Amino acid sequence: MKSKLIKITSLLIALTVLLCCLTACGQKKPEEEEITKKPVDIEAPPTENLVDFDEYTLPEDEPSTDPEEEPSSSAESSTGTTAPAPSTTKAPNNGTNPTTSAPTTTQGYRTPTTSEMKSLLKAAGYIYDEEQDIYYTDKYSWQRHFGFSGIYDEGASYLNMEYVTFKCDFTYNGKYWRIQCWKGQYALLCGAEMGVYTKDIDSSLSEDFYACANDDNLLEMGFDFYKTTKDYNNRNRLFYRPLEFHWWQTGFKFGYCNPTNCVAVMTLRAKDTAMADGIEKGLQNVTNKNGRLNPFYEYGTKASQGKANLYQRSGNEFKIIWVNAGYTNYSGNMA
Repeated sequence: MKSKLIKITSLLIALTVLLCCLTACGQKKPEEEEITKKPVDIEAPPTENLVDFDEYTLPEDEPSTDPEEEPSSSAESSTGTTAPAPSTTKAPNNGTNPTTSAPTTTQGYRTPTTSEMKSLLKAAGYIYDEEQDIYYTDKYSWQRHFGFSGIYDEGASYLNMEYVTFKCDFTYNGKYWRIQCWKGQYALLCGAEMGVYTKDIDSSLSEDFYACANDDNLLEMGFDFYKTTKDYNNRNRLFYRPLEFHWWQTGFKFGYCNPTNCVAVMTLRAKDTAMADGIEKGLQNVTNKNGRLNPFYEYGTKASQGKANLYQRSGNEFKIIWVNAGYTNYSGNMA
């Protein structure tokens, strides 16, 4: 009798294990899944509503000589004046080809050569777009497992990454949300990033640590990148990233730029009206390192006149022109 019970038990265990294996095999891996969920309540905004904004001309002020003397940003002050370019991102003597210049150093670290950068990008899983000659990240890149914290920005400057960044924080659907963007110099490359991060309201994690958005929280976003405000005014785009569902939309191209003068024109679609309201408030409350306002202004309002950092909302879609809202990850403040 005891022997029969053992045999029956063993058979049940074997069947259970087999069933689990078959179920696991039938599941798609994350990288094979198609993101089919669409944000609710979204309608493509009429093109005519954005015509005036598309024709906006940015002020082309020269970089200031002392960023610490710049006025605090507010509804009455302009963010059009830019801070000086970091000394570690000077273009090579011929002004065009970074491969001909000797590597520079920042904080004691040597800037990698072009061939070293290409190897690093490949090893880090970046995808190469041959048509535009740019590198970008896949939706399921390994970085997605590590979340994001402000300490990453502090460490980046030691690796010859000097950029402007801003955080758009809001609460939506029982979570804290953060849309953080970056643009500027990444060693031998210039480019920009748009990231989406979330955290549970009752999370015990550090206040500044967020998890990367999962598939349910991806947002539709993309951007155009211009090396200077003059390039933007002439609509001389360096490259673009298409509008798509993502958690970390990026684009990088070999070359040099002033982080506080290059321009990212970003498009972002919220899931619904409640989220769009949160994003709008977050854009209006962007701050610098010291917590003072250095925000985006709604295009067409009195406060937006002469400003460099603007947004226009059409339904649940935002179009954003970004020059120097937020703060730099290197020394000096913009506002």
